[in-house]
Amino acid sequence: MKRKEIFYCNLTLQNGKDKLYLKNVVYKETDGYFKNIRLGVKEPLKVLKVEVIKSLGFENLSNEYDEVKKSDEKRNNITGAYD
Repeated sequence: MKRKEIFYCNLTLQNGKDKLYLKNVVYKETDGYFKNIRLGVKEPLKVLKVEVIKSLGFENLSNEYDEVKKSDEKRNNITGAYD
């Protein structure tokens, strides 16, 4: 696995002496721990195994913004389509 890559996967986590198995979650490998409050995982848990279903891509590291130009085209007041 490459660092900063985002995966759709199944995770095996360690919570003390217990093991948790989460199916169909989105995970980004950063430091080997997983935390997601929406799934009920409030404390970072150590990741033991990652079963990758699909790679979703990479994290965007760019701090730049695209410049947007205003369109000169006018819209129709009734339909909203460009004239």
